[in-house]
Amino acid sequence: MQNIGFNSYYLNFLSLNICLIPFFLVTGPFLSDLSLTICSLSYLFYLFINKQLNTFKNFFFIFFLIFYLILVISSLLSDNILFSLKSSLPYIRFGLFFMCFIYISNKDKNLFNKIFLILTIIFLVLIFDGYLQFFTGHNIFQFDKTGVRISSFFNDEHILGSYVARFFPIYLGLFFLWKNKKIILFYEKIFFVIFFLLISLLVVISGERTSFGLLVITILIMFFFLHGIQKIKIIALIGFILVNLSFIKIYPSNFDRLVNETRDQIIDGEKLFFFGERRHEYAVVSINIFKDHIFLGSGPKTYRKKSNDEKYMVSRLSWNTHPHNLYFQLLAETGIIGTFLIFIVFSYFVKTLFKEKIFEIKNIDFSYFESNAKICFIIAIMINIFPLVPSGNFFNNWMSIVFYYPIAIFFGYSHSLKD
Repeated sequence: MQNIGFNSYYLNFLSLNICLIPFFLVTGPFLSDLSLTICSLSYLFYLFINKQLNTFKNFFFIFFLIFYLILVISSLLSDNILFSLKSSLPYIRFGLFFMCFIYISNKDKNLFNKIFLILTIIFLVLIFDGYLQFFTGHNIFQFDKTGVRISSFFNDEHILGSYVARFFPIYLGLFFLWKNKKIILFYEKIFFVIFFLLISLLVVISGERTSFGLLVITILIMFFFLHGIQKIKIIALIGFILVNLSFIKIYPSNFDRLVNETRDQIIDGEKLFFFGERRHEYAVVSINIFKDHIFLGSGPKTYRKKSNDEKYMVSRLSWNTHPHNLYFQLLAETGIIGTFLIFIVFSYFVKTLFKEKIFEIKNIDFSYFESNAKICFIIAIMINIFPLVPSGNFFNNWMSIVFYYPIAIFFGYSHSLKD
């Protein structure tokens, strides 16, 4: 009886931590990383105590371990061993979290509904606070707007748009799970369209160009791949275009930042730059570093060290903590092996996305709720590792959690379908 009581408390504790991670991400990297680490270590301890190490015979976890070993070896061969190991050694926690999520999702059948509820609250609060800051100049905590950009609770970290754009596909996927094959009622369709328009416009007024690009990619993939909601998709797409055109007419400065400034940075006279002259230099520096460390790179998080070396720099302004593109960073810091492994992950999810579409065509009795949920989770993963957009630091704690959370949800849900 005591073991049953302990297991119940243990499962509830891990379930609560998993559900609160999206909320903790709003507060910053500390609490979210702490929560993820607690889940990872406590789950590992639980497996050792119960002698269930066979659980790790999971294909994706084995794939993750290979990637993890590449990171550690790369750090050990780096010119900055200790500095690089600080990033690569603790990286194992993300793989353990992924396994923990699968385990909890099998035990707690309401896990996805709980995450859906928490994300609903988070999005509604962010919508209210974000628009309040846009129209009044400050949010409920008196954080000021920066020019035409808003950040809501993120304050001086301009990642509101990134958070919303990256978690919106997850939220929509959880909505399909919450409906659980029930008919989407008329008022729910109206709510969804309005909610979608408010979310999309929130990304626009955040002033984050990458986030806007990710939102557009998300909308296009959803339009072509989601099943059974043709009218809603058409209305939502037309609404997105009309609302944004109206907003641009009223607030042209936001349009200038999102479109005109981006165009001017990429195209300068007869020159074409990779998302701006400065980011183009970061990319060139990455290639320079890669040429000297082809197979395993210079070590995780060492771009900030190497880019300041005269051997690799393009100009005095080409130094940065990371090159602002996932694949250029991976090339420089993990070499062709690490980059290839991440590209395999991206290719796997692209392939899975098309399989979901083909599955609909071949099956007359196809039920779209489960497939739409998987498609949304796949989109959330794909936009995080999409090659042709600027990105944050791959080894940044906040970004890493954002990367692995939808992966955990996808495989957690896939395993629940098998069971």
